[in-house]
Formats: sequence, C-alpha cells, structure tokens
Amino acid sequence: MLDRVNESPVDSSEDPDERPLLGDRYRLDAVLGRGGMATVHQAHDVLLERDVAVKVFPAVHDGTDDLLRNRAEIRVLATLSHPGLVTLHDAGTVHGDDGSEQVYLVMELVEGPTLAERLRKGALDVDQTARVGRDVAEALATVHERDIIHRDIKPANILLTSADSLDATRRRGEPAVKLADFGIARLADATRLTMTGMTLGTMSYLSPEQATGTELGPASDVYGLGLVLLECATGRPAFTGTMAEMATARLVSPPDVPVDLDPRLGDLLTRMTRMAPQERPDAHEVAQDLAAILAGASGETLVMPAAESAAARSLPPQNPATEILAAESPSPESIPVATPRRWTRPALVGGALVLLVGGTLLVGQLASGAGDPVVPPSYPAVEGPVGESLTQLQESVEP
Repeated sequence: MLDRVNESPVDSSEDPDERPLLGDRYRLDAVLGRGGMATVHQAHDVLLERDVAVKVFPAVHDGTDDLLRNRAEIRVLATLSHPGLVTLHDAGTVHGDDGSEQVYLVMELVEGPTLAERLRKGALDVDQTARVGRDVAEALATVHERDIIHRDIKPANILLTSADSLDATRRRGEPAVKLADFGIARLADATRLTMTGMTLGTMSYLSPEQATGTELGPASDVYGLGLVLLECATGRPAFTGTMAEMATARLVSPPDVPVDLDPRLGDLLTRMTRMAPQERPDAHEVAQDLAAILAGASGETLVMPAAESAAARSLPPQNPATEILAAESPSPESIPVATPRRWTRPALVGGALVLLVGGTLLVGQLASGAGDPVVPPSYPAVEGPVGESLTQLQESVEP
C-alpha cells in the first residue's frame, strides 16, 4: 500500500507493472484533470482488469473541513445512481505516518472530453445544446430528489461520453454527457462545511444566491445549468471580467439572452436564469422542455433567420396541424367583414365614379356586340352639388 500518492505526472518510460498500487489494487496512469481540491488519474484495476478513473485528494488531518468534505462526497455519490451521473465504483483512504489521511474515489472512466474542451471549438447547435441540457437536467432531477445540491455546475464538470456523443446519429437512450464532481455538493438541509458567508463554486457559473452567500436550494443548480446552456448556444460565457465584476453583474440583472437565439431555447434559458429562485423551473421541467425541443429538432442552428424579427419570437409556436390548416385557409384579413362605417363626401364621390365608369363600359360592350338599341344605364340619384357634378359627367360620356 502507498503511504502517499505522488501528485507529479506519471513517467511514461516506467514499466507499468513496476508502479506501486493504490489500495493494493489500482495502478495510476496519466493525469486526466487537476483542480484545487483533487487530481483525477486514469488508472487500471488489476483485480477486475478494467480501466477506471481515480480521484485522489490531498493528504489532510482528521477533523479538518477538507477531510469532512471528502468523506461527504463519498456518501453523496454512494446514494446516487443514474445514467447521467458518473458511477462510483469504490473508495478508500491511505493513512500517512504523520497521522494524515488521503481519500481517493474510484469511478467509471468516461472516454470523451469535457464540455469545456468541446466548447473551445465553438458553439453548439440546437440539437447538441438540448441534448447536453436534457441529460444534465435529468441527472439533476435525481440528485435533487435526494435533497442534494451539486453547487458547481460548469462545462468542466460535464463529461461527453465519447468524442461524437453530441451527434444526432447516436443511439437513443444513451446519455450524451455525464455530470461529475460532487466535491462541494451538500444536503439541502445539512450544516455547512464552510465558514458562514463563504462561497464555494466557480465564479462564472454562480447563482445570485451563491454570490451573496445566502441559503441555497435546487434552483441554484438550475441557474448554473442555464448559464452553461447559454454558453453552449452562444459560444461564450454569460459573465466575464474580474471576479468582482462577475459577482456584481449577476446581482444587478439576469444574463443577456440574445433575441436571435432559437425562440424555444431562448424562452427556457430566460426562465432558468431568473433572479428569484422561486421563479425558475425545476430540473424535471427543464428536462421535459429540452426533450420536447429534441423531438422537433433536426440539426438546425440556434440563430434565427435574419429576416425574422424579434417581435415574431413572442408569438406562441403552432403545432404542424395548425400550420397546415392555416396554410389552406384564408387569413382573417382576407375575409370581408360587414362593419358600420361613416360615409364621407369623398367616399360618396369615389363610389359614384366607380358606378359611372362601370356603367359606361357596359354600354360600350353592348353597343359593339349587337345591333339592338342601347338603353342608357340608370344611376343612383345624388342630391346637392355632388349630384350636379355627376349628372354633367354622365352626359359627357353618354354615346
């Protein structure tokens, strides 16, 4: 057994069989990720002959907040089971000669890159963004049902199950992404493992309540997921700048959701990132809305056609049957409606002129078509100066 795990990179020239085993079972290989609280290695389980991911925490002494937090993550992961969550296989502790303890977690090895790595290549389309959001929201719904709050929803903690997992050709039923890293998760009603007012999480994705250090609930994770999906849609983080600027910005107003985004996603992201936690949808609602988007999506981009105005985005979507009926039926504007109207003098003149010209044309047609005597048409009588003018005009055009 190792007394202490070496955090330095693994020497690739070293014979793997000569490397010491963690917990007499796990041979550590390349470093997959490194953060402030732990280092994740690709490793090999020599007992079950399978590749795994091993998350190794720094050595700490008993009774410290760090050790309590490490043990809490083990308890959290041990209670969770969902296809959209990284599965916990095993956990253990290495005891040092100085009385310290080094906790490690053994989890399933997810082959794909992180969402953060994928977003460096550019924004996602409607299908891809909805697929990411649906899978994470479904996983969060399971987490929240157990009164657990993740508290650190961000692209680096979302793992693609494979390099092409966001493609529409992937087999249905398999998650495209998995949510990882419950290192700062806690029970919704649990005692804080940090000092009062201390904020845990990543500044770019904190909810307003996290930024102010107030009480958190599941809605905080929904807000964080909203920021992640907004970044997927636009290709850039919703909040940028210094830590103080980012913290202040989210306390003043919700993030800017561009009006030219797909209206279905735009509406959902607006609701997910509302300032008041009680006004946000829960994770289950988010998953349902994104599943509905996927059911009707076909790989289109998020940006609406330039000719479509922002006002059109406020119109409620129609189902296909309604659109077909609308296409085959005359529009309301084309249907004549009898409405009372006040006839003005110009209108009377115009109407009389139309009748007069029409009658004149009719007379001409009759005169040219047969030898019968032509009977002059009769016109409606109009009194006053207007009538006199019409009479003179009639006499001037009669044959």
